[in-house]
Amino acid sequence: MDWNSITLYVLGLFGLLSLIATLLTSLIKQVPDLADALRAARRSLRDNRDQRGGDDSAGT
Repeated sequence: MDWNSITLYVLGLFGLLSLIATLLTSLIKQVPDLADALRAARRSLRDNRDQRGGDDSAGT
């Protein structure tokens, strides 16, 4: 194995590590927004279910 191959492997490895670090950082920054969106969706579904339950009992 010559120095050119070793250099290319090292550069590729650091490029891959840099990409992984960037993706993980952006994912970690998005976690609070994702949690808020999931809570809002659950709250909306629960409110929708409660409204349908109230409408069904009023109709009978």
